[in-house]
Amino acid sequence: MGGAEDASWTQYTRLERLLHQIAFATSGMPKIFGQLDQDIFAPKNMPEPAGPPVFVTGLPRAGTTLLLELLVSSGAFSSFTYRHMPFVLAPCMWNKFTGSHRKEGTAIERSHGDGMEITFDSPEAFEEVMWLAFHKKDYVHADHLSLLDGKPLDTELSDFFKALARRLMATDGQGAKRYLSKNNANIARLDKISQVFPKAQVLICLRDPISHAHSLKRQHERFLGIHDEDPFAAKYMRWIGHFDFGAEFRPIRFGDALDVEAPDFWLRYWTQAYSYLLDKLGTGRHIFCYETLLENPAAVLGDTADLLGLTERETFLAGADRVRAPTSPKEVTPDLKDAAETARALYAELKARAI
Repeated sequence: MGGAEDASWTQYTRLERLLHQIAFATSGMPKIFGQLDQDIFAPKNMPEPAGPPVFVTGLPRAGTTLLLELLVSSGAFSSFTYRHMPFVLAPCMWNKFTGSHRKEGTAIERSHGDGMEITFDSPEAFEEVMWLAFHKKDYVHADHLSLLDGKPLDTELSDFFKALARRLMATDGQGAKRYLSKNNANIARLDKISQVFPKAQVLICLRDPISHAHSLKRQHERFLGIHDEDPFAAKYMRWIGHFDFGAEFRPIRFGDALDVEAPDFWLRYWTQAYSYLLDKLGTGRHIFCYETLLENPAAVLGDTADLLGLTERETFLAGADRVRAPTSPKEVTPDLKDAAETARALYAELKARAI
């Protein structure tokens, strides 16, 4: 929020929480604000994007936030930040309202407890609010999320999405840039993204499945505790469409339903997700592997810069110093052996095709 003391919902005052309640009072409220913003601030009066958009996706905990921040630090992109909350789909109106009295908050560790710090201006995955506004009934169910690919695209969404990206970039105040999205849920709608933005580049983040599954399980348990202590936190994640962990957890159903309580659930979920993504690879869709990045950060970031046509190459490559090995364990217990073997074989195939 533009006026909050810091960027985390954990620090919101009672008034700020009330403002979020108003902004998300009904499922249709964000769309109403968004359409009003679009009517008032016509995209035709804004700079043309400097190039095709870039979408960062993959299961949570795959390195999507790090890649997002590296791309933003290049100076080539505009992305949603914590300042856009809670009126995410009305960036121009909210910018006008808060622009003259913004406060600078100190950096704090984000709620994931992973050492990554955030401020008001940290990029974050708020694009999902738009998908909820247009397609919630098509993919959000009581215990899971379904695939959007294969279902008709809302007739208004394409124009709205393009205009929203233009309005978001206009609030940046630094001239023409490119739209940058980080949205884990986009793994379930890659075809829809291509339909709206045919020239988009999609970076699918990949991570060692054993380490990844441990991290997913730990985060889910962490957020179960957070949501039990603070019901507002669960509402917040539901409002912005983050069904990845905790009380609001709803796995994407890529195939047969999985037993969430099974010891090997997270590994089997990983395998379902990345098997689906393997079949979706092609023009404009690329694997960005965290382990390959660890092995040679400069080379991987250099190839990524070339792939995306970044003129701000040196600034982007400077981020190589931020790359650190994950701390999640990689041991396989007996009850995970079969699921781990399948996942590792798929991982090897995907890693071989990575940038």
